[in-house]
Amino acid sequence: MDTEQLTAMAAGAPELLLPILDDFHTDAQSALRSLGEAVSQGGIGEAAGCLHQLKGASGTLGLHRFHELCARSEAEAKQGDILRPSLPGELHDLLEASVQAARTFLVSG
Repeated sequence: MDTEQLTAMAAGAPELLLPILDDFHTDAQSALRSLGEAVSQGGIGEAAGCLHQLKGASGTLGLHRFHELCARSEAEAKQGDILRPSLPGELHDLLEASVQAARTFLVSG
C-alpha cells in the first residue's frame, strides 16, 4: 500500500476518502464475482476486462500488491493463457487485506 499516495489523495481530510474506498471495495467485489464466472467458463477476454478494471482502480488508490497481481494476471489473459481457478479467491483475500489496511491507515491518520 502506498501510504504517500493515500495521504496525498486524502489532502488532510482522510474521512472524505473513506467513502471512495468503500465504493471501490463494493465495485471490486462485483468485478471479482464476474471474474470468477469468466474463469470458470474459460472466458479469457471477459476475465481480462475484469482484471483491467480492478487494476486501474486499485492503482489509483495505491493498493500496490492487489494492483500488481491484477496487472500480471491481465497480461497473462491477454496472451491467451488460461487463468488458474484459484485466482479469484486469491484476489478476494488480497482485496480484503488491502482495503482493511488502507481503511486503518486513513482512520488512524
